[in-house]
Amino acid sequence: MRRISSTLAILSAAGLLTVAVTGSAFGANGSLVINGVPHAAPKGCFEIPALSTVFNLTDVPALVHNVPGCAGGFIHIINPGLAEQVPGTHSIFIR
Repeated sequence: MRRISSTLAILSAAGLLTVAVTGSAFGANGSLVINGVPHAAPKGCFEIPALSTVFNLTDVPALVHNVPGCAGGFIHIINPGLAEQVPGTHSIFIR
């Protein structure tokens, strides 16, 4: 079941890529999709309260932190165009 929901999340995010809107100059260009919810022109810290699929449809890397609030150093990078599952109690920072 997890594989099906992950596949569906990735496919829906890929669909969003085809209709992506150009972001503002104040955030990254594109969208950061967390569990199918797009965040246009994302900038700053995003909390991940539960296991989530994150699809980086921006033009910059998303930095995964293993604590809320993007505190401390990052532990993983989600490069543009890639999707990853991120455990809960983590956070994502994007410029």
